[in-house]
Amino acid sequence: MHTERSREILRILERAAADHLVWLMKVHGALMFPDKIEVPQTSLDPLLSQLCGENCGKAELLQPLVAAQAQMQERAEVLLAGAAERGVDPTAYQAFMAAVDSYAREARRIEAHFHRLLVETDPLTGVWNRQGMIRDLRREWARSLRTGHPACVALADLDHFKVVNDTYGHSAGDRVLCMAARFFQRRLRPYDMVYRYGGEEFLFCLPDIDCATARRVLDRLRALMARLPVVLEGGERVTITCSIGVAPLAPAPSVQAAIDAADRALYAAKAAGRNCVAVAPTGESDPDVFPSGGHFPTPVERMAFRR
Repeated sequence: MHTERSREILRILERAAADHLVWLMKVHGALMFPDKIEVPQTSLDPLLSQLCGENCGKAELLQPLVAAQAQMQERAEVLLAGAAERGVDPTAYQAFMAAVDSYAREARRIEAHFHRLLVETDPLTGVWNRQGMIRDLRREWARSLRTGHPACVALADLDHFKVVNDTYGHSAGDRVLCMAARFFQRRLRPYDMVYRYGGEEFLFCLPDIDCATARRVLDRLRALMARLPVVLEGGERVTITCSIGVAPLAPAPSVQAAIDAADRALYAAKAAGRNCVAVAPTGESDPDVFPSGGHFPTPVERMAFRR
């Protein structure tokens, strides 16, 4: 999950920052007393190797930091070797400090990246939250308009979720939400994006897929979820179903318009009896509900279906 990985990496970065400060102090101590202090070797290598390991899966993002660290060590060695023979060379010192500044910038960039991931991750389920959702959807919306490739947005709502909370308690409800989030992440494509939209609702951003194909894919997802019960801590097996509304992300006039269309389709799926997929209507037509039929709900009915 994003949360645990981000926290792990931030802890490593904190240790690296502390070690970097100690190393930098040793370098300046060696410049002042070149006959008494040996050239210090940075202790950052094991930490950076840990950061670039398979456990975090962010090697490409972290490579500039590794390169900046290597350059900083190299320039420190050149500076200290010259200082021991001829005194401190201003040009070599400036080059060293430029490398130190470059390393610090890369460290701040990576730290900001993972802090942002923490802010944009739902702490319960580990999927993305609404913090960066609109930004991501706007990017896909603009890309779809520019390239002409289709894209869809879908809203999935866990059916009768209140019954789970009322019967087994909120901790059981939290477990169901976490299992559902993990299920959606594993069953959708790697580049599909899953967000916790609110309560028991999840939003999917589905690039490069039209509504007809998305409907078939999501109906298989829905059917599989209904066949895989969630085992609660007490050993109870709870069957969870979901209703899903699908709408095209483009050529909708805006991202919010696409979300609203998917929301209306979701209510149509609930009106049709739940545990089904509905596609947003085009023009004045009714929503296409799959596999069972239904009518497009009124605002009053939508409030009832929400419960």
